[in-house]
Amino acid sequence: MMTSVKSPASNNDWHELDATIRPDEPQPEGWYAVALASEVETGQALGCDFLGGRVVVYRRSESTPVVLTARCPHMGADLSLGDVIGDDIRCTYHHFCFGVDGACTSIPSEGAIPAAARVHSYPAAESLGLIWAYNGETPLFPPPTIRDYDESDLLFAVKRTNVFEVAPWLSIGNTFDFMHLRYVHGLDFEITPEDVRYVDDYHIELEIPFVSPETGPFEQRIRVTGTNAVSFLTVTDHTTIGLFTSTPIGHAAQTYYIAAVPKDPSLSHEELEKRLAEQQTFGDDLLLDDARTLTGIKFKVGTLVADDRAMATYLQWIQRFPRALSGAADR
Repeated sequence: MMTSVKSPASNNDWHELDATIRPDEPQPEGWYAVALASEVETGQALGCDFLGGRVVVYRRSESTPVVLTARCPHMGADLSLGDVIGDDIRCTYHHFCFGVDGACTSIPSEGAIPAAARVHSYPAAESLGLIWAYNGETPLFPPPTIRDYDESDLLFAVKRTNVFEVAPWLSIGNTFDFMHLRYVHGLDFEITPEDVRYVDDYHIELEIPFVSPETGPFEQRIRVTGTNAVSFLTVTDHTTIGLFTSTPIGHAAQTYYIAAVPKDPSLSHEELEKRLAEQQTFGDDLLLDDARTLTGIKFKVGTLVADDRAMATYLQWIQRFPRALSGAADR
């Protein structure tokens, strides 16, 4: 079972936020990447760490993904070591079977199936080369997307990257850390905190025209989805696209990076691959900076200055974000 709550701090004060991941406490609702889509083959089960526990990921017979908590309620075996039988996962220990809704569908012995013989079933989706699981009973918003493009319009590559010991929202928050962008990256831009659009309770968008001392002028069109995903279109004489997302795994968070370019029939495959490699390098460089910044950090809302206004508004949004806690018995 899963419990929804309003916020992580008992006094609801955003000044009390820290970025420590506490697996036994509620985590922000939202879509979290649990696996590369290429890793999840039809008929095979995959085990993944997720939030404060472990999940089994597999595909139904018609290929759509299933994500269940992986501890068998019978005697605690890891369901990811079991077998996919049709649309069910069968535990290797005593052959209890569980359906896509988490309910036990059969046991090998005589007698009724216990009502408590069930695991949690996460809402699951596949997009942009990732398998996503939603932390919450019913999704409040769809999985992350790219502004201005459908997935079918893109050539993309996806990979796991860094593991950071901070909550995903902190690395995503670099988007709103104008001091970091100006004085660490040396970027020149003129937008103000008022230019950041809180589109709804779950999405933020902004456009930033930058001037870089290394590459000259470019524009980024940014979308934040939930507390753990940010996509950005980088527009120069052509467009490249990146999406960072991060998933809590115990006391740390696993980052994934999607690099993409728009398909263009006027360009050769070699040129598209060259642009895709360009975006992958751009993402790698950003992650190098994040690694230096986030390694060993003990984040707190300290003595803020005028240039922190955009970041302060973002932190208040994070504080208000709905949260959910999976049932500890399934872990």
